[in-house]
Amino acid sequence: MRPDRVWHVVFNGNRVRILRRLPGLHEAAETEITMQGPQHRLRDHLSDRPTRSYASVGGRRSGVEPGSDPVAEDARLFVRDMVAFLEDQRSAGAFDGLVVVGSPDAIGLWRTEAGPELLAQVRLETVRNLVRLPARDLAIALRRLEDIG
Repeated sequence: MRPDRVWHVVFNGNRVRILRRLPGLHEAAETEITMQGPQHRLRDHLSDRPTRSYASVGGRRSGVEPGSDPVAEDARLFVRDMVAFLEDQRSAGAFDGLVVVGSPDAIGLWRTEAGPELLAQVRLETVRNLVRLPARDLAIALRRLEDIG
């Protein structure tokens, strides 16, 4: 396996950065693939007026709580989109392996959404949230993780 055929996927619940090749210590970072999902907070979802419902007895109306966690649902949909992109790239032969680094909740979603063919490409999986690091620091952190892992 050539090292330039291993993609580094760094993500959390609403952002992913994919480095197709890690730059050397004295190289400029190559263009990375980025995807951004919705950045909603729970209060954004709950600021809408709640759905109203009639009671079965007495005809009183009351608010209805949301049936699921809308922020978690946004993250799940984002990770599903990321996995679909990676599946398409795997099918096209764009990479031979993956190094996956994600926040704790996002790694859990990754494991749920990724299929067996994509999971078979994983060379290293680490729970860390490195999405906000500058490009140079991210490359250094990923090299350290590979040395440890």
